[in-house]
Amino acid sequence: MTAAPLTADLLAFAVSLADAADAISMRHYRTEHAVERKDDGTFVTPADREIEVLLRERVAEAYPDHAVLGEEQGGDAATDAEVRWIIDPIDGTHNFMRGVPIWATLIAVERGGSIEVGVVSAPALGTRWWAGRGLGAYRGATGGRAGSGERIHVSATATLAEAQVMCGDIVSTLDRWPGTQALLWDAWRVRAPGDFWGFCLVAEGAAEVMLEGAHLYPWDLAPLIPIVEEAGGRLTDAEGGPLEGAGPVIASNGRLHDEVVRRLAGGSAT
Repeated sequence: MTAAPLTADLLAFAVSLADAADAISMRHYRTEHAVERKDDGTFVTPADREIEVLLRERVAEAYPDHAVLGEEQGGDAATDAEVRWIIDPIDGTHNFMRGVPIWATLIAVERGGSIEVGVVSAPALGTRWWAGRGLGAYRGATGGRAGSGERIHVSATATLAEAQVMCGDIVSTLDRWPGTQALLWDAWRVRAPGDFWGFCLVAEGAAEVMLEGAHLYPWDLAPLIPIVEEAGGRLTDAEGGPLEGAGPVIASNGRLHDEVVRRLAGGSAT
């Protein structure tokens, strides 16, 4: 039996997978391509499928004992593998289809039920974020190796009146919590870029809160967990409880988290 790979090794390999994914996605981006509608009503492009196939092949070659869960091909729920890779080949497929540059490949590594590694690579933005448990969170240019970027931290902002609040799907977010609209009115500034970007902006200190009222799947969320938490932030479920890896989510710089949870539930401003 071979020794289990260290978190740093897994992170370095995840970054190499992101390089491979970026090459495929940018080859397809802003070109004519066939788009299919899946059974759940969402869309999938040839780039989504090609990226996931390649990343699965590379994981199988490097770590044959590891499991893989991907958005397009699913995963083996019965697997007893200690380590599982979680892949969203293109998060923000609708943006990708329309030529909007806010999309990314998301890669995470789960070991023993804990997400240890997260990589978010957004080549159309020229930016990548990554983190490993105990290693910190970083931002750098796409194509850069792990460790070559700038370490990031959440902001020190402690009042909602000074906070920049990001939202995902704005309709779902307004419907999810009774106090959403009042909270947004009291924030310094509100923007709704959606998908991965709001979480990464919280991690790097450019925003203080990210609200996503829509149901997120594990591949939408997994890599964002270590990035936000290693940067000093918090992620919880819609009620402020422990994050189960899917569903609506609240992310913050930590300092505002309890107030945001209370206000979303309909609590009054202090």
